[in-house]
Amino acid sequence: MVSEAGDVQSFLSEHPPFNHLSDNQLEYASANIYVAFSKSGSELKLESTAPESPPVGMVIVRSGSLEVRDDEGVLIDRLSSGDYLVPSVLNSNADKVPRVHVLEDCLYYELADSAFQSLSASSKEIAALSETDKSRLAHSEYTDDDWSYKAEDAREGICLGQCVKDTMSKVIIFASPETTIREAAQLMKQHHISSLLIKDDQRLVGIVTDRDFRIRVLAEGVADSDAIATVMTPDPMCIELDSLVQEAQLKMMAEGIRHLPVVDDQRPVGMISQTDVLRANNIEPISLIHSIKRVKDVTALSKVAAEIPDLVVKLVARDTRAIEVGKIITTLSDAITKRLLTLAAEQFGSPPCDYTWLAFGSQARQELALGSDQDNGLLFPDGIRDEDRVYFRDFAIFVNNGLALCGMPHCPGGIMAKTDKWRMTLQEWKNCFTHWIEEPAPKAVMHSSIFFDMRPVSGNTELVEELQEYVLRKAKTNTIFMAMMCDNALLHSPPLGFFKTFVLETDGDHNHELGLKKRGTIPIVDIARNYALSAGLSQVNTIDRLHAIQQVSSMSREMAYSLIDAHEFIAAIRLEAQGKQHSAGLKASNYLDPKELSPLVRHQLKDAFNVVREAQTAMKARFGGGVI
Repeated sequence: MVSEAGDVQSFLSEHPPFNHLSDNQLEYASANIYVAFSKSGSELKLESTAPESPPVGMVIVRSGSLEVRDDEGVLIDRLSSGDYLVPSVLNSNADKVPRVHVLEDCLYYELADSAFQSLSASSKEIAALSETDKSRLAHSEYTDDDWSYKAEDAREGICLGQCVKDTMSKVIIFASPETTIREAAQLMKQHHISSLLIKDDQRLVGIVTDRDFRIRVLAEGVADSDAIATVMTPDPMCIELDSLVQEAQLKMMAEGIRHLPVVDDQRPVGMISQTDVLRANNIEPISLIHSIKRVKDVTALSKVAAEIPDLVVKLVARDTRAIEVGKIITTLSDAITKRLLTLAAEQFGSPPCDYTWLAFGSQARQELALGSDQDNGLLFPDGIRDEDRVYFRDFAIFVNNGLALCGMPHCPGGIMAKTDKWRMTLQEWKNCFTHWIEEPAPKAVMHSSIFFDMRPVSGNTELVEELQEYVLRKAKTNTIFMAMMCDNALLHSPPLGFFKTFVLETDGDHNHELGLKKRGTIPIVDIARNYALSAGLSQVNTIDRLHAIQQVSSMSREMAYSLIDAHEFIAAIRLEAQGKQHSAGLKASNYLDPKELSPLVRHQLKDAFNVVREAQTAMKARFGGGVI
């Protein structure tokens, strides 16, 4: 049937990418749309249902749900209201044409191919849809690049999903290490640039910036006749050409730098700066980082931290991947911690010896969500004096209390640096891990598992590297410990009944709700941790662990990628629910009433939980008997 243009136009204007179109473009699209309907259980044919009409350029779901599977029955995607298909992409391989099945009675729109082509020519958002659909098809094959979130998966026009190659400056100026400081400064002035790459025989060996000239040359009185190699930053951090702008932004925030050379197969091809990111219209995380670094006291810091939930709501609304949102929250939390460490040093005096502020649990894994409590400790070099321990007690109390004021509650179990037993020397930490690993007891393993997710936030990283190497070496060879870690992980079972019905909480404040952390993401975290420890892998982030695990063949490729997808899906639902809770003025929690989800999402969530259950069964078979 021909569409009711006004109703269609209103629907399209509420869903991306059509919400980027002008009123004239929306009116044109609506006038070239036909409405179709298919019953549950049928197969959708991707040719127009309208008599004597041209080919279909696009299918948009109005209500109901569809499922796309390849010629071997492997699931490619599920679609619900507002989702779309581009038939020309799905039919591009004549030998392997995907099939579209109707899961629930489906009302959908068919946009004529001529109109689709016309809109693609005038709208970059519509033009990008073909690439997005190609990425859906590629995903079903589990390619090596699936986990790294390439730019094809992202929506055009949103900085978090833009590719570095589309944002970077492609004009790069080089100098050799022998170039004098004066000549380097003249080059930068001549080309109106704020950074200069130093290259030796086609190899990038350094970078020098305006800031380097101020701090390393002028402030130190270095002669301008000296070689630029004496003041450059050697072996600079780089980013790959196909990385997301978000990854570049996180690297710059984490390292406190303003420029990143862009490389393609180790060959420098461009430069991306914080200015480029700002120009791409995604200033919020960087702006917050700058504000955090400028505050003078804890009260001001807490006011800046109070803006983080609003940022998360915006990121979720932009369909930012849950793993990226977790990294942004973690980067901001790390920055708050570092600022508190600086404020503590200003109040109590400079630290009397080296130390490392350790993050454990979700902060260590870079998987923080709203409302996450703090898990941290202090690591000292051996031989620390008693009076130094007194200093760090007051130091840690200041930082832990400051984190609580900034929205990171105290750990209910007391796993914080202000607790005396979690401030230890390197040897004391080694002794602690040795006890957990060589004399495991069920209760001790349950309480200690969080410590095996460890990452330095600030301080002496060499101490942590030595401790991590020691822990991995000990854990890898102890089959009884691994068996107990497996038993502990099985305490967190997915909330599915025998017939794949949801098992809801039965008491407390969250009665009749789903526990999306305790029984959703945590089981996946436990699985990834156990496999990583058994293989001696140093990765801490759950997705990084799963990717590394399948590379060393400790887990099948299919299972690893299924767990990656399940983790992303459950974490995304959790973040979206937290965003809604915050917007409604409620305290963010890790629970959700499944009735708030659409039938399709409930179905997908059950599939995700079932993947976790199957992975737990495989883990029990591998580690449960104490034999690896």
